[in-house]
Amino acid sequence: MKELYKIVRDFLTIENAEDMALMLKNQVQGKLGDDQVPKSHSTGNFPALNILLGSLISKVSEITGKELLPTYSYARIYLRGAELKVHKDRPSCEYSVTVNLSHSHQWPIYMGENKVLLNPGDAVVYKGCEIEHSRKAFDGEEYIQVFFHYVDANGPYRDHMFDKQTIMLNTSKHEYVIRFDRPSHNQVNYYKFDKFIADIVIDKLVERLSKEELSEARVGDGPDGEIIVSTRRAKIFWIPRTVEFMELYKTLAKGIQECNGNFYNFKITEITEQIQYTVYNEDDLGHYDWHLDMGENKAERKLSLVLQLSDPSEYEGGELQIKTGFGELTAPKEKGSLILFPSYLLHRVTPVTKGTRRSLVLWISGPSFV
Repeated sequence: MKELYKIVRDFLTIENAEDMALMLKNQVQGKLGDDQVPKSHSTGNFPALNILLGSLISKVSEITGKELLPTYSYARIYLRGAELKVHKDRPSCEYSVTVNLSHSHQWPIYMGENKVLLNPGDAVVYKGCEIEHSRKAFDGEEYIQVFFHYVDANGPYRDHMFDKQTIMLNTSKHEYVIRFDRPSHNQVNYYKFDKFIADIVIDKLVERLSKEELSEARVGDGPDGEIIVSTRRAKIFWIPRTVEFMELYKTLAKGIQECNGNFYNFKITEITEQIQYTVYNEDDLGHYDWHLDMGENKAERKLSLVLQLSDPSEYEGGELQIKTGFGELTAPKEKGSLILFPSYLLHRVTPVTKGTRRSLVLWISGPSFV
């Protein structure tokens, strides 16, 4: 790339841009600002974005004409009044990509003196250390954007790979970022078992769990009960790892091992969390909006597991939907079916409009992907 910057239309599909924007809105809000742009919500090296950082290496290398290495990702949700002062970037941002994911109002980025307008999915690829760039005060409501940063593998800043964070090179994090440059279909799909557990076993389990007091669950609750992001209405009970439930843990572990060995081949280590018994009722339109399970503080989650406990005749709605590499898929609802999928896939449970949906949820951990 001889020029200092290049506009790339449709760098991401509008669907991918919308997915990323929704993910960030659900996961990042509540963490206000950084030193450079105080009027924003921001996050660095968000797990799902770092996976995308790796998957885009070939594309950005082709655009720049350079063999590139990844350094880090960074995302912001800009708020009214946000301003990006004129600046050049540090060496880890030798080649950078800024992508518009979503906006309430158009907001130009200036490359030098040139004003550039981007629609969702559009990007600017630029030499961050060489060209000054900035944004004037934002007069809209919201602008969601992500940076992907790279260095020339044969250039003076090649030692800035992963932003010189050696911890990324001492674990499988490095391996997985690079591996996702050539993802297999397995890594963007879900795996299912039909009738994984017999009805009679499920009925006894539900009867036992019905005696427990269930707590309300609202994701995004802040201090003093303030709701930052209300995305879920459900009742839950955490099943302890006691002798009474040990056979259940062992049974699910066998399914996890078979699925991972035959399908994903992720590096997983153990079940570190308790099984969650989840109940969605029609009375409160029980649901869980689009989200992913590996948030900023849960990067070690590798696989998510959902076991259906209710017969489809017992409720309406309450569909588990997963955004996979093949589009938005609805998982089977049959009683006893077991669904496993990578924890970086967006998914939701649609509102239950009649009856009650019961399920078990569990997460499997391992070395972080990114």
